[in-house]
Amino acid sequence: MRLRLCTFNIENLFTRFDFSAFSDDRSARYLPPIIQFYGEFGDGDLTKFEDFKRFVQSAAISQDDDRRQHTALAFAEADADIYCLQEVDSHTALMRFMDAYVKKIGVDPYPQLVLHEGNDRRGIDVAAIARDIRPVMSRSYADVTPGWVRRTDSGKALLESYPKAAEAAKKLKGSAARIFRRDCLELEVRMGGKAVNLFNCHFKSMGGGRDASIGMRQLEAIAVREIINRRFENPENALWAVLGDLNDYRLRIAISTVPDDEGRYKETIKVLDSDEASGVDPLLDEGFGKNMLEAVAEADRWTHYYSGQRHKTQLDYIIASPELSQRVEGSPRIIRAGMPIRVPNLDVARYPRMGWDRPKASDHCPVVVEFDV
Repeated sequence: MRLRLCTFNIENLFTRFDFSAFSDDRSARYLPPIIQFYGEFGDGDLTKFEDFKRFVQSAAISQDDDRRQHTALAFAEADADIYCLQEVDSHTALMRFMDAYVKKIGVDPYPQLVLHEGNDRRGIDVAAIARDIRPVMSRSYADVTPGWVRRTDSGKALLESYPKAAEAAKKLKGSAARIFRRDCLELEVRMGGKAVNLFNCHFKSMGGGRDASIGMRQLEAIAVREIINRRFENPENALWAVLGDLNDYRLRIAISTVPDDEGRYKETIKVLDSDEASGVDPLLDEGFGKNMLEAVAEADRWTHYYSGQRHKTQLDYIIASPELSQRVEGSPRIIRAGMPIRVPNLDVARYPRMGWDRPKASDHCPVVVEFDV
């Protein structure tokens, strides 16, 4: 039986406007660029504030409508049985997106929708949506703490193996003790009498610097690995996969700043050395899980372009158990037709009306892998 999986960070799927962004510098980064251009409401005349709010909302809705049409095209191109999605505001936001955009493309309905409220202070959650397969169980692990990890010998051993994660765990105290910055959402589906368990994650971002935040991502990865260790008597023989935006890489493609005579930029592949850490290490070390994109050539193994440092990296993963990885069908796909025109050396046909920076489908590429279970 075919099981086609997709992970996709659909980038800030909101049905609300966060006006605190006008007074909070960190939140301001997530304002639509057109709103940032118009600046702050600061003339002191509060009688005009409701008019200003309507103006801002209208501008944001107009810009978001273009983007969501492209997001829907990328969603449809993936043609997955189950999507694990990141950066979803709510059930309502996802249902409206499916009805207003995806349905109009002619995609079959996806009646199964799962979302649990997680820990992200901006309210972006992980969600899952399925077409012909009904999940028999879903569970949020948003409340997992370092103390929970330390309850078993395997959890203690993992923390000892990753000192940066152990250091991050020590800093989590009181109400902030929850490990997952968003959530780890587990789905169990049954196909042909077999159980397949999916773990949808969105790890801590690299905001503030990769080195400063890597311990937190490793701690999240350790928590996921420990969940799997406790979930299955023999994890290597079970059918499971970790999907999501894990916000770290093991390979970086650096892009030069000067084009050649044909307008292309030199790309240099840098694989992390054995002594260089990554936030995804605990899920891949010792063959615990397998990164399905390792089947793709290194030069094509990227899902995100960061213009600030001009590099392409894989931030989005489908990591399968050793058993499930043996059941892969065909080659993994990375869908890039929704990436903005500014991404260098990307020779793919874009969706209609794609912009230099926006509109775009997302700042992440959907990743699709098919299994025969």
